[in-house]
Amino acid sequence: MNTRTATHTLTALGAAAALTAILTGCDRSATAQPTETIGTCTECTAAPTPTATSTTLDGAAKEKTDRVAAEAIWRKFVSLIGTVESLPAGEVDAAVSSVAVDPTASRMRAENAQFRAEGRAGYGQAISFITWPQPIGGQDTAVLNDCQDESQAGFLDVKTGNKLTVGTVNTPYRGTLQRTADGWRVAKEELVQGATCTPGK
Repeated sequence: MNTRTATHTLTALGAAAALTAILTGCDRSATAQPTETIGTCTECTAAPTPTATSTTLDGAAKEKTDRVAAEAIWRKFVSLIGTVESLPAGEVDAAVSSVAVDPTASRMRAENAQFRAEGRAGYGQAISFITWPQPIGGQDTAVLNDCQDESQAGFLDVKTGNKLTVGTVNTPYRGTLQRTADGWRVAKEELVQGATCTPGK
């Protein structure tokens, strides 16, 4: 049984080295300077001329940075879904705002209020296996796929401790994230109806 189906409507020897250097944050073109000489110049080092290749590599570095940041927020969001009811009520709004924007933020707040009133709370932790169906490409919207293992997570009755739901091992979700002034935030989480997935693939 899918946890959030029951309780949430959620949803490239030189070129390779250059690429590695860029992706690890080492930009030699930013630090290389002409060697100062007095008299005869025997070993002069000129700053590299920017090329189309360096622009491409800069784009790859940007893509990697964006994906890492977006994935981090998505994982934080998934974790909060299962723990938000355990937070003091006064901390819920700030916690939700740290991971989501509307319409997801409003839905999370409404469901939290409902679950508290019904005496329900999350238990365990869903494990995310994220893949990217398309590049972010510097845009302000990012779309990822998450094949979640929810087999050790679900919702329980707060008073009795009895489990009310138990998730499945291969639950497919699609997440849409929005770039904001405060970083990436989840705008939409969708359960991919009628689909199956294999964690890690």
